[in-house]
Amino acid sequence: MSGKNDSSDTLLRQWEMLRLIPQGACRITSAELVSRLESLGYPVTQRTVQRDLQKLSVNFPISCDNDGAGSGWFWIEKASLDIANLSISDALSIKMMEHYLTPLLPTAILDSLRGRFNLAQKRLESVNNPLTRWTDKIRTVTPGQPLQAPAIKPAVLSVVQSALINERQIVARYQGRNGKPANDFTLHPLALVLRGPLSYLVAKAFDYEDVRLYAMHRFEAAMETDDDIVSPAGFDIDDFIARGALNFGSGNIISLTLRISESLKTTLTESPLAEDMTITEDGERFLVSANVPDTWQLHWWIQSQGQEVEVLKPESLRNQMINSLRETLALYGAYAQPTEPPEVITLESGPKSFLPIPEWKTW
Repeated sequence: MSGKNDSSDTLLRQWEMLRLIPQGACRITSAELVSRLESLGYPVTQRTVQRDLQKLSVNFPISCDNDGAGSGWFWIEKASLDIANLSISDALSIKMMEHYLTPLLPTAILDSLRGRFNLAQKRLESVNNPLTRWTDKIRTVTPGQPLQAPAIKPAVLSVVQSALINERQIVARYQGRNGKPANDFTLHPLALVLRGPLSYLVAKAFDYEDVRLYAMHRFEAAMETDDDIVSPAGFDIDDFIARGALNFGSGNIISLTLRISESLKTTLTESPLAEDMTITEDGERFLVSANVPDTWQLHWWIQSQGQEVEVLKPESLRNQMINSLRETLALYGAYAQPTEPPEVITLESGPKSFLPIPEWKTW
């Protein structure tokens, strides 16, 4: 019976200790906790308190300035009790989220999650289990040229998040592209979307019905109002994305026909442009047909393939590609001359041309 009472007393003492730990910039030492606990009727030694704090920091988002006897203990910023007693599987999920989200989220959002990431790391370090090492065996690599996430003003992010939750309008000062002067807008926030390293607020402005994207890092200031948002009839964020809005398109669907190389044919066979895509032989190359959204992202992708792809239809897109290539070639001026043919190396089987092979190649 005494063992049960001791366990209950320990639980109550530790719960009171958690309540005594301050939040924000304040700190409390283990010696101060001993004094406060004794005043509440829990006689305890400083060594016991220090041991309890180390155990509790595994399952609760509390931390200290250092590991010495004079450590100042505090609740991690924006922490809460909603993830107490974090299980191993929960901790693993949070750490995997960290791996995936860190390259995508701006600093302001990451900072708000830092306490949970740290708590998950402590939980995984508290046990010796092969499952906890899963995070050492999986990585994510962002396709394309890596770009750093632009800085978002924390105060702006806080206002936008609050307005989205409360479904309230905001008054914001927004900086246009290419050095255009900042303007004041009354916006109806509808959604927040991450696209690579950039975050966009999906919103309508003033009393207009069209929905637009506003880059979060271009907001200079924002203030939540008491006015409710007016959402466009039938607006759905998933439909908005599916129509190519986040790929900066018009929302129109085009019938695309490409002539592609065998190498690109392998890529598109594995990762089609669309569900209705077809590939047929065309001499030494292949014809690809698909109905796809007409977006800047599509144009960028075609240009990134270089000589691997030729646009046949629609004619307007083909002409746009031709003009873009002409303008690009003009940038190189006198240097835009054919290069020397690859060196011919004679082997026993006869002359063959060899081009440099990348050190790493995916087959």
